[in-house]
Amino acid sequence: MAISKKRPLIVTDADPTQINRSLQLIYDVLNEIINSVNLSNTSEERQSFSGKVGDVRLAKLSDQTYEIQGRADEGWVKVAMTLKEN
Repeated sequence: MAISKKRPLIVTDADPTQINRSLQLIYDVLNEIINSVNLSNTSEERQSFSGKVGDVRLAKLSDQTYEIQGRADEGWVKVAMTLKEN
């Protein structure tokens, strides 16, 4: 079952308007993906109500441990992580 229903925009000629529109759509999708999986700071205050289903984030907790969090229909779910020393 496919999650995405995105289809490519067909550029029929070298019209700069069509090309620019296609590029803008690509960047819009890329930015949406980046915003879904990245926050600028792992230890910033997280809002339990923010995000959409499927978003993923890395969170640093007050005890200096980390967890991966994913947004589900019911809210954020989490898995604890262990820091691996090289």
